[in-house]
Amino acid sequence: MTKQPVLMLTHVTARDAGEIAVIAAALGHPVEVRRLNKGDELPENIGDYAGFVSFGGPASANDEHIDYIRAELDWMPRVMAAGKPLLGVCLGAQILARSLGAGVAPHAQGLYEFGYYPVTPVGGSGELQMDATLQVCHRHGEGFELPAGAVHLATRESFPNQAFRYGAANFALQFHPEVNDAVLDAWLNRKPPPEDLARNGAQSAAEQARHHVSHQQSMHAWLRKFLTYWQAQGANS
Repeated sequence: MTKQPVLMLTHVTARDAGEIAVIAAALGHPVEVRRLNKGDELPENIGDYAGFVSFGGPASANDEHIDYIRAELDWMPRVMAAGKPLLGVCLGAQILARSLGAGVAPHAQGLYEFGYYPVTPVGGSGELQMDATLQVCHRHGEGFELPAGAVHLATRESFPNQAFRYGAANFALQFHPEVNDAVLDAWLNRKPPPEDLARNGAQSAAEQARHHVSHQQSMHAWLRKFLTYWQAQGANS
């Protein structure tokens, strides 16, 4: 039996789906990518998909004047009501949080995370199946509050809310486990270099490249376990 596709919603380029698209395909799902920033529309036929992933981007979840941000804020509750798995990554996580009534704001001291940093499961959360020493990729200056009724899954001192679950199959990840060689290369090797490399708290390009070599394998191994669990939660909801 052919599995339903997983829809990837990107806010910059199709490449941003990264390792999540690779793993979804390896798990037997056709992968469809829609670039919302280029005018691709959100689907009305929610039931035709196995799940949805909303990725990062330079906009803020507070930018309701941007058509695709406003559209996602209105659309995500429909996905949740339909019982389909929904995963938000970075900006996508912040849009999910806002769609549930939670706030999104910059760090109070202007901290910006760009590079590899550890996150910690909350209460030894077995739900994420995450080792407490897991280093994951980040690129953000804003963070989300926990929505009412959400289960807090991962934390970090600088941005305490790193992951949550809402309902059975709706997950938010502040970090970027999808980053693979192609994504990181596109981020770091632009000319001129990305301005956020100079932000307070960001790692240098060389430091990020070293950490990526050291940590991407463990990050992607965790990601495969998590995506398998995420899809199973949707099937059971």
